Amino acid sequence: MVKTLIMAGGIGERLWPVSVKKRPKQFQKFGSKKTMIEETIERMEKLTDEIIIITTREQFPLMQYYLPLFPSDNVIFEPMRRNTAPAIALGSSRFSAEDIMVIVPADHVIRDEESFLKTLRKAIKYAESNESLVTIGITPTRPYTGYGYIERGNVVGGDEEVYSVKKFHEKPDYETAQRYFQSGKFLWNSGMFVWRKKIFDSELSTNFPDLFSAVSEIEERPEDIEKIYERLPKISIDYGLMERSTKVATVPANFYWNDIGSWDAVYDLLLKDKNGNAVEGEFSLRDVKNCLLINHTQKKLAVSRIENYIVVASSEGTLICRRGESQEIKEIIV
Repeated sequence: MVKTLIMAGGIGERLWPVSVKKRPKQFQKFGSKKTMIEETIERMEKLTDEIIIITTREQFPLMQYYLPLFPSDNVIFEPMRRNTAPAIALGSSRFSAEDIMVIVPADHVIRDEESFLKTLRKAIKYAESNESLVTIGITPTRPYTGYGYIERGNVVGGDEEVYSVKKFHEKPDYETAQRYFQSGKFLWNSGMFVWRKKIFDSELSTNFPDLFSAVSEIEERPEDIEKIYERLPKISIDYGLMERSTKVATVPANFYWNDIGSWDAVYDLLLKDKNGNAVEGEFSLRDVKNCLLINHTQKKLAVSRIENYIVVASSEGTLICRRGESQEIKEIIV
């Protein structure tokens, strides 16, 4: 079977004051009438046989509210947040050895669904017949510093649309991002993966044996899950497995993709008025240009003579910062 694991346990701190613990970003709407997790499920229902969601218990009431028809038996709870490597490894326990696992985050915006489905089918087909961990790489549209990059190698397996992965690169400075963009050999790291469960198990046991052993322990003694999970490191699947494995391939993608990782990403996503402003909510504006302005309160906000700023107001608080600096929000909120 081809089954999806949706990762839905994050908080989205960089989108404060809208994304908060009691309603994280996957349960928010950005430029859409539906929440991001609803859109994710609808996309994956067209592609796979079954969907599993891994989240936290504190987010389960939100899931029941926004996804009342989603079967509760298909929800896995992380005892505590430990980043994507432990979450995916724990989620993998609900898959059989020959199952194809498709792993996607719940909080990404994707447009051009037809291209998305075509790309994922290509990755599934490759994973079915190759011992490989497949990642989806987004073809960059500009030299962006907010994403990690995948450096692709040669064509693999005779398929001109699947490449080996030469190296994963962290978020670059602007000059490095320009070099990546101009080379044509670098892709944005989307955080979407496809592989056979048994290949994942094999690569995890080889490259991250402590995590593999911990998940095996949890399967044997589910009553001890909190005690076992607590000792796991907070580590991403990129650090924990993908960068260590020698069996990684990538499928380049050209659909619109936005991981909504910052307010700058939200500005890129939303429609702009004639002054370059992306506006949601009640505002009174004078001589305001190229700003992101979001107001989730019942009060009107008056803004005058600013350019290239981000202003976001909610019942939780108000954020004001320059565009291009929203990645640093986590450093100023407590």
